Amino acid sequence: MRQPFYIILGVFFISTISFSQTKKKLSDKHLISICKTWGLLKYYDPIVSNGKIDADSLLLSALEQKLPVEKTISIWIDFLKTKRHIKTSEATSCTEKDDRNLSFEWINKDKNLTKSQKKYLSDLVKSGQIPGGFYSQKKEAIRYSGNNEKSYKDKALEENYRLLNLFRAWNVIEYFYPYKYGISKKWDDVLVEFIPKIKKQQDELSYKKTLSEFSGAIEDTHSRIEGITHKEIFGSYGAPFTFQIAENKIVVTKPIDAGICEKLGIKYGDVIETVDGESVEKIIAKKSKYISASNASVKYRDSYHYMFSGEKGSFIIKGFDRTGKPFHKEIERMDKKNDVWFADGTPDNELVRYDEISKKTIYSVLNKDNIGFIDFSLFENSEIDSVMKSMKNSKGIVFDLRGYSSNGGVLKTFDYLFPEPKWFGILTKPDFDKPGRFCWQDYIITEDYKFIGKENPDYYKGKVVILVNQNTQSLSEMWAMIFKMAPDVTVIGSQTAGADGNETPIPLVGGESMIFSGVGIFYTDKTETQRIGIVPDILVKPTISDLQHKIDPLINSAFDFILK
Repeated sequence: MRQPFYIILGVFFISTISFSQTKKKLSDKHLISICKTWGLLKYYDPIVSNGKIDADSLLLSALEQKLPVEKTISIWIDFLKTKRHIKTSEATSCTEKDDRNLSFEWINKDKNLTKSQKKYLSDLVKSGQIPGGFYSQKKEAIRYSGNNEKSYKDKALEENYRLLNLFRAWNVIEYFYPYKYGISKKWDDVLVEFIPKIKKQQDELSYKKTLSEFSGAIEDTHSRIEGITHKEIFGSYGAPFTFQIAENKIVVTKPIDAGICEKLGIKYGDVIETVDGESVEKIIAKKSKYISASNASVKYRDSYHYMFSGEKGSFIIKGFDRTGKPFHKEIERMDKKNDVWFADGTPDNELVRYDEISKKTIYSVLNKDNIGFIDFSLFENSEIDSVMKSMKNSKGIVFDLRGYSSNGGVLKTFDYLFPEPKWFGILTKPDFDKPGRFCWQDYIITEDYKFIGKENPDYYKGKVVILVNQNTQSLSEMWAMIFKMAPDVTVIGSQTAGADGNETPIPLVGGESMIFSGVGIFYTDKTETQRIGIVPDILVKPTISDLQHKIDPLINSAFDFILK
């Protein structure tokens, strides 16, 4: 029932008669106070948080009326006071609390709030009342849900709706992002930065770029704006080849259009030092802000989205070929009709092949030195028993975790690697009784899978090596966490993507969604993987020479390590 909201609209109308002739613009500082107060009421006030008042309309009316901020907040509070129903405190399920994200210091520091307003908001937070989950929770969910948020596609570009979009997303991260404490900028400072940006961008493309930049501000490799493509942000034309970056230079690894590459004299292994006169580092520093990245390794990984992208036209490259001969070439961009994924730019793994006789991919092998290799992203449940048994007496097994698999059945692998069940990880989930607080949970998957593996005195006794790099992300990082529990395991490679936790959407006003990691994933000692990733025991990265000669230094290092 929405009747109470119309009452508050009336209050706004009556209160603005005397201001109607002198209506002023709201300053950015006033908008900050409105955003934060609105977010607190949205998730803490019993009336608003239960959906008895439409939170969007509450904010939109205030933005439309442009009353002095003190007056706006007074109207909100005075109205809500008349409707307040004190709910008795209930026992919370949060037995162990994580308060790193919980802070309401801003209330007392906000110079736009009166003493009585500060007291009201502080008392609301301290009251022990259990807020509703209309705007934040599905029943029995362990992460934020914005299913009841509304979209306004026909109005999304209007300034007040752009601000609504920013305030909605900012407050979700404020109260429900488990890693907010780890963002390199203070989250309040991000709000200060983006209010003028959002107000300024009135055309669709600029607005989309600003939304993408805001998504990047949470520094979470999971984060992105679903509904906005990289082609829209960076251009729909690109290079006729794919590449990898090594030693801060671009190495051509595969042609997309072999004919164009041959005509231009572009060959496998060519090294590009500058694009339109700019170095790789400079291009990444300028454009990576539009793609959320937990760490620097992801910024380099995801540069394939923009390194040569643009509108129809050309770009100039300088560099040298495999013989060291320098070149200077102008390249006409080609239409990216089909997206080319970054993996298409990686050298082929000769250990993984398609078998024409069996008509299937062969992803496991025992080499001449009696060392096993398994591409873990391709491991099939039906073959785990046969493959692990065939490698039982090998010197070691290399598990390649540079691909991605959501196949939970691979957990059976650990029955062969562990002498006994292992407790492998814990998580933090939002405390919906106290938004901003998180609760520790002593398992990641389900209580049934708190421990992985089984009692097995005949477990695998050889060396175990796992390979990781910037493509090891999310669930693959969790697999790596579990592998690290094996008795004799070594991690070889480089920093992983550092994004672990369920992908969680924030519905935006234009129909898009902003994705973020909705739960926090940790080792059992509370050491985190977010942003840090899986730390290798032996650091190995491909060099320019490795890429030019189609050498996979991670696999070679793993085999050498086991032989030693």
